[in-house]
Amino acid sequence: SQIFGELITLIEDDKRSGRREALKIKLPYSKEDFSVPDNIHILGTMNTADRSVEALDSALRRRFSFVEMPSKPGLLSKAVNKGAIDDIDLVQLLKTINLRISKLIDSDHAIGHSYFFNVISKEGLINVFKDKVIPLLEEYFFGDLGKLGMVLGKSFIKESSASINIKMKAFEGYAGNYSDDINDKKV
Repeated sequence: SQIFGELITLIEDDKRSGRREALKIKLPYSKEDFSVPDNIHILGTMNTADRSVEALDSALRRRFSFVEMPSKPGLLSKAVNKGAIDDIDLVQLLKTINLRISKLIDSDHAIGHSYFFNVISKEGLINVFKDKVIPLLEEYFFGDLGKLGMVLGKSFIKESSASINIKMKAFEGYAGNYSDDINDKKV
């Protein structure tokens, strides 16, 4: 209601023009009456992992039907290369990743099958992980490499040799000595 005001009420089925409880509002700039016609069908999508729209989400949930559209790894078997890249079964890979994510967070954070739909080579698969899947998982786990490793396995995540024994410059006037903590942090 803070975003759409009265407009969110107007799109309810029983508030549309021609219905029993039809409503009209006066638009703020044009001062014209406005209502939503009875023959309009509104379809929308919402990523349940995006918590920045929670207030809007609850306002919409009270008014509309929601149909869950979960990840469908099985569809990858009908995609390019029948869902396999070299010896990698993309269907099983995505099922396993999503099962692990659901154990660590919940099923609302599952990785969608669309990330892998156009993958035709091992290089393409590497790029999907590097540019899409890993950054998304880093966001989910707030940079916790332990959890990221639990989802992807040790073959995906390697400690950088550059993270060992980095010498930090002292900053005058900065309270605290964090060099031990920094040296313990893995990159």
